[in-house]
Amino acid sequence: MMFRPNPSSGIPIYLQLMEQVKDALETGAFRPGDQVPGIRPLAEELVISPNAVARAYRELEQERVIAQRQGAASDLVFTNELAERSRTRVPRRSSRELALENSRLTAQIAAEVANRVERNRELDLARDVQQRLFPQVYPQITGLDYAGACRPALGVGGDYYDFIRLSDTELGIAIGDVSGKGIPAALLMATLRAYLHGQTRHRVTDLAEVMVNLNRLVYESSAANRYATFFYAQYDSSTRLLEYVNAGHNPPLIFRTRGGRRAVLRLDVGGPVIGLMPDCSYVQQRVTLEEGDVLVLYTDGVTEAMNTSGEEWGEERLTQVIGASRALPARELNDRIMRTADEFAAGAAQYDDMTLITARFIGRDARRRFS
Repeated sequence: MMFRPNPSSGIPIYLQLMEQVKDALETGAFRPGDQVPGIRPLAEELVISPNAVARAYRELEQERVIAQRQGAASDLVFTNELAERSRTRVPRRSSRELALENSRLTAQIAAEVANRVERNRELDLARDVQQRLFPQVYPQITGLDYAGACRPALGVGGDYYDFIRLSDTELGIAIGDVSGKGIPAALLMATLRAYLHGQTRHRVTDLAEVMVNLNRLVYESSAANRYATFFYAQYDSSTRLLEYVNAGHNPPLIFRTRGGRRAVLRLDVGGPVIGLMPDCSYVQQRVTLEEGDVLVLYTDGVTEAMNTSGEEWGEERLTQVIGASRALPARELNDRIMRTADEFAAGAAQYDDMTLITARFIGRDARRRFS
């Protein structure tokens, strides 16, 4: 018998039988007008279900490959429909070809699933490593309540923030945004962190020189067109002096109330982004903080959060939230800002990392609580 359906091929028996009937017609094993084998005899000979044969015949009738013999309602004969079609259609693939294609696609899908599982595993590992690079314990500094948070857009990202203990009264504060996304940006972020910690093991007086060194190191160790915006400051609680250099980063904001009047100071002095050019110069600036001041540092993922209409949240909305919530503890203020940005986005996808630092200067007798 020319019909040999294979139950283990992954292709339904009735489809295989349909293909083999068409093959038989095209090769001349059957001719138009020949009687089609009966359902039950064929099923018994092939050791398959009669239902599979019946379904194949129904489908073939709908395609007009077989038809009832005139004057004999129970007899089916082959038609010349395939010969008519062959003049205009693309050659039909055999059941063997279909089985091979099915097997190939199955193997391809399995390989893609395995690759995705491995990529997800590597991404989870990278995420865990990166989270450990962020501050795990905050140094206690007299009169300072502060908190930081980072939410990557892709599980891992290029945003960076850090708090570095310099002495009992001095704290280094850093925030940066590496160009790009994903693991490459995260690797450059880790490199930048290592360089910064190497440069600031102890308090340094020339922050501009620190930034010059960071710029050169990042430039020499990263691919072309890789760079980072970066802000680094040192705060001394004994003098309330904040010294800083801003390398192309979104200017941190100081919210101040004096004599009942509110003001916002922008910390924008410094120089260009780091890593883009080998030799850059930077300027150091200082500001004396007052009791009640609130310092907010952020990456552009916060202010550029978009809603479903493509509108950005923006710095104006950020300042409004801070102005209305500045009395909150630093961690609660962080949460309030992030939550308000999320509410504005209204479920729209987050395309950029979001990093935020808030610091409240609350008096020399108060100390930041561990949390």
